[in-house]
Amino acid sequence: MPAINTDSPVSLRHALDSGLVWQAGQQPAIAHRTINSGYTMLNQQLPHGGWQAGQLCEIYSQGYGTGEMHILLPALATLSRQNRWIMMVAPPAIPYAPALAMAGINTQRLLMVHPKNTKEALWCIEEGLRSGHCSAVLGWLPETEKTAIRRLQLACEEQNNYCWLWPTNNDSDAASAAALRLHVYRRSASQAVLRFIKRRGLWPSEEFTVSLHSASLNAADLNVPPCATAS
Repeated sequence: MPAINTDSPVSLRHALDSGLVWQAGQQPAIAHRTINSGYTMLNQQLPHGGWQAGQLCEIYSQGYGTGEMHILLPALATLSRQNRWIMMVAPPAIPYAPALAMAGINTQRLLMVHPKNTKEALWCIEEGLRSGHCSAVLGWLPETEKTAIRRLQLACEEQNNYCWLWPTNNDSDAASAAALRLHVYRRSASQAVLRFIKRRGLWPSEEFTVSLHSASLNAADLNVPPCATAS
């Protein structure tokens, strides 16, 4: 976390409003870009009613294919309308393009990166967040370090970007600088059971169920300003 000058009332107020200091039951006053998740139940559990820019989210699951990508499809469809890249770093499998297209995602905006090791993966994620050419960065990390996650969270905040990470070590009990931490417990053909381990400005949530067939996007609900052209 950045150093805070507690001698300055302005600096302290900015830190409180920005969510740099956690306050039970109180959400940051400074609003960030928010995207409708596409799921009513998930929106109700997310701070400010949707996925917020600047809040890195760690997703823990029982294994690839347990609904952890499905819950992001509406948001990714929204972000793929921008003329920037959705970068996927070290995905464990090649995403099935026809299924993504059916979910409304412009697959021409997807950029796959296959780094050689964790160090390269972390570098790619941070550079993607800072570049200004990515509307979102998704990363699958076999190993995580507290300092590395802190750097990625800061990059996400500074660039007001979107980032979702899957730490495959599944150590959800360890401390993390990520603003959001979500556990996908189980999934059936039509539902996923989720719980927020950490929500900036709110207490962790109880388990809740999301109907995977209930996804919907209303353009009037989206708050995504025009973005720079990718090169």
